[in-house]
Amino acid sequence: MPRSKNSGDVGSLRVNTVIKLYTLILLAEGEKHGYELMRLLEKMLGAQVGPSQVYPYLKKVEEAGLVESREVGSRDKKTYRLTPEGVEFVRDLLERSLSVIQTAVKVLGREKVCLP
Repeated sequence: MPRSKNSGDVGSLRVNTVIKLYTLILLAEGEKHGYELMRLLEKMLGAQVGPSQVYPYLKKVEEAGLVESREVGSRDKKTYRLTPEGVEFVRDLLERSLSVIQTAVKVLGREKVCLP
C-alpha cells in the first residue's frame, strides 16, 4: 500500500471496531469535523459516541498518513479528510469486506442492504 513520506506504519493500523470502520467510511464521503463525525456515528450506531472513541483514532490515522486535518473558523475547529493514501486504504478495506456484505445481502435481502 502506498505511503507518504511523513506517514506512520499503515501496516500496523487496526480497524478493529465498528466506530473505526464507520469513521473511515464517513470520511470517504467527504471532509468532516470531529463533532460532526461523532453525531453521524451516533445516528448510524444508535448509541452514544464520545470524543475518546473518535479523536485518538483520528490522530492515529493522521500519523499514518491516511487522514489530514486543517483548522477552520475562529474557534480552531479541525476538519478531517482522507488523503489519496487514505482513499486507497478504505477501498482496500471495503474490498476485503465484500464477503461480509454479500452474506448480509443473502441473509437480510437486497432491499434492506442496498440503497435505492
